[in-house]
Amino acid sequence: MSSYTCIHCGETAARNHDCCSSGCDLARRLPRGETDLPATWQLGVALAWGFLIFNQLLFAGMDLLALSRNAPDNAAKFAVASLVAGALVLLANLFFFAISKPKLFSDWQALAISTGIAFVGGYRLGEIFGEHQVLGFLLGNLLMSGWLARGLLRKHPSKKRQNF
Repeated sequence: MSSYTCIHCGETAARNHDCCSSGCDLARRLPRGETDLPATWQLGVALAWGFLIFNQLLFAGMDLLALSRNAPDNAAKFAVASLVAGALVLLANLFFFAISKPKLFSDWQALAISTGIAFVGGYRLGEIFGEHQVLGFLLGNLLMSGWLARGLLRKHPSKKRQNF
């Protein structure tokens, strides 16, 4: 029986797959060059993805701050900006999830759990802070983005562990 290993982290991979999960598949697409900063289009896409996540988080925070200061007009503008940034992040997350071709059942479970936590957690946080949609959308996107980006934290295996 032959064993399959992930080409990114060296853990056991599913049969006929190069990577063990969607996170490792996404991380292996970012090239690692000899220089400190390989300026590639993949790195640009990852930076734009991070920028959108940051903006969704920033606008959600500004929305809550405006609500706490009794400025509902400003809060509504920040809520719309957060939802627009969140929609773009969601589209990027779904795109990355689709191109990474989820290999494990845990990838699908993480997507379902992220969605469930977003609805339940967003509703509960919304009862406390007053913004159901903004907080739920933010929570779901952060969980999904974290699951997809986890491959960036995994180390490359040594050359001895790789089997070609």
